[in-house]
Amino acid sequence: MEKAPLVTGDRMEFLRPALLHGEGGDAGATTVTEVMEHRLLDTYITEDELWACTSCRACVTECPVSIDQLDVINQMRRNLVLTESRFPEELQPVFESLERNGSPWAFQAADRAAWADGMHIPTMAELAERGERPDILFWVGCMGSFDDRAKKITVAFARILQACDIKFAILGQEEHCHGDPARRMGNEYLYQILAKDTIETLDRYAVTTIVTHCPHCFHQLGNEFPQFGGNYEVIHHSTYIERLLQEERVPLRTAEGQRLTVAYHDSCYLGRYNDVYDAPRETLKRALPVITLLEPPRARDRGLCCGAGGGRMWMEERTGKRINAERTEELLATGAETIAVACPFCMTMISDGVKASGSEVPVLDVSEVVANALTPSSTSASRA
Repeated sequence: MEKAPLVTGDRMEFLRPALLHGEGGDAGATTVTEVMEHRLLDTYITEDELWACTSCRACVTECPVSIDQLDVINQMRRNLVLTESRFPEELQPVFESLERNGSPWAFQAADRAAWADGMHIPTMAELAERGERPDILFWVGCMGSFDDRAKKITVAFARILQACDIKFAILGQEEHCHGDPARRMGNEYLYQILAKDTIETLDRYAVTTIVTHCPHCFHQLGNEFPQFGGNYEVIHHSTYIERLLQEERVPLRTAEGQRLTVAYHDSCYLGRYNDVYDAPRETLKRALPVITLLEPPRARDRGLCCGAGGGRMWMEERTGKRINAERTEELLATGAETIAVACPFCMTMISDGVKASGSEVPVLDVSEVVANALTPSSTSASRA
């Protein structure tokens, strides 16, 4: 959707002859009618340029006059999708799957909690039947429920919660995508349907505190759901684990023999969107006291995006160097023995980058680092 504030700067210079003197002169236009028919999108910005945005928020962070370019980009995408039905062909199956399956991928809702088989994790419905309430709701997310690599993160975090005797529950089959991918890809109508349905489910169980390992879920549930009356305390798992470590509630093995050199990659939706930079790093330090944290040149609020945000997870990069390849090269160049992330999207992109580079450096989520340091007795108890 085009807004008046966009008609500024160079665009106003092009329009001035038409507005003041009835003359042409805008990007090859020779008449006033041609000038006024020119649009920001297509005439000045191409579709490829618009869809190339990863919503990493670097432009907003760096802008010296605090312009929110992402708001403009999102509105233009909405106009394309909802008004003109113009969007990359890869997004059609994503929209259809969100509508039919409640997930960006064509997985069945019945398999959403399959990762928890044998872990004795209750659902909110089961606790409600017993008249009980958990301390936290563990929001697993679509990646954590269906992606084979991300499911390992889900299991690792659940093991930590069990080892710390945290009373938690999951929604199981009642959880579905909250719509964030649809909103980033311009399908606001679909987003609001999914978001409002999710809020209805959360409110039905009187949920107050949510913990999730996905920064996209973290941002959506905590920062955008209030627009529709969904107000919850939402905590990213790195922050939650760091609190547990600080309170000495996590049963860890001794640090002997656990020396590790790690390069940590900042997630855009955790960092630039929510200013969570220290918690993942402190989690790593507290879990492994004998650790060396190496920072790539671009880190914290100037960190380089993995390339998966803004719906790019489902779109192919066809021009230039792949973003995840460049970011992975930076992380590997630190000489670290392990790369740590705190986002399942980043996990996929950085892991693919490492594989493409021919390196064998492991990529671990911060929760996996902590879970690997749990005492054997606590691990056995969590599986009992």
